[in-house]
Amino acid sequence: MGSILDVADIIKKINGNQELMAQIAKADPKEGVALLKKANIDVSENDIKKVQAAVADGKLDLGDIKNLAGGLFKK
Repeated sequence: MGSILDVADIIKKINGNQELMAQIAKADPKEGVALLKKANIDVSENDIKKVQAAVADGKLDLGDIKNLAGGLFKK
């Protein structure tokens, strides 16, 4: 269902909101889904777990996402 692009898209949408990213990193998956619903982003608990893993260390940012997504589309 979820893919790395879904996760990249979610992170792009929340990347500018450090407070939301911090809340998601600490939330359990159900809370993370609810937090993103408030931001009008509909995700599954599985996607939340992937987003949490990506943002947990604080090292993944929008530049990393662009590189990741770009690497998937190289011809």
